[in-house]
Amino acid sequence: MKTRLIALSCCIALTAVLAYAQTGDFQPATIVSIDKLASNAQHPEEGDHYRIGIRVGDTIYICRGSGGPAQYMGWSPNKEASARIDLKAKTMTVKGPNDQVVDLTITGKKTAK
Repeated sequence: MKTRLIALSCCIALTAVLAYAQTGDFQPATIVSIDKLASNAQHPEEGDHYRIGIRVGDTIYICRGSGGPAQYMGWSPNKEASARIDLKAKTMTVKGPNDQVVDLTITGKKTAK
């Protein structure tokens, strides 16, 4: 009985560790660039899109985000942020300099020089 209880406890602990390891954690990131994309007269709904470059480690991710100007308030080159990357879904969740969490779509990446 004691052996089964110990084995069950180990299984539960191992499951918890594996579940935690699979959830991506935020990593330090630096905002490299942020540009508001030009409005398109044919598609006015795209008037609030931004092209954002974010450096995580030795990789610069080029992302696209949408939202009002207040969402990107305080974002500028060389500002520190935190990022969680999901390469399968091509998305990045960024906790910006103003501690607001923003979801971005990764459109490209390149190795920093």
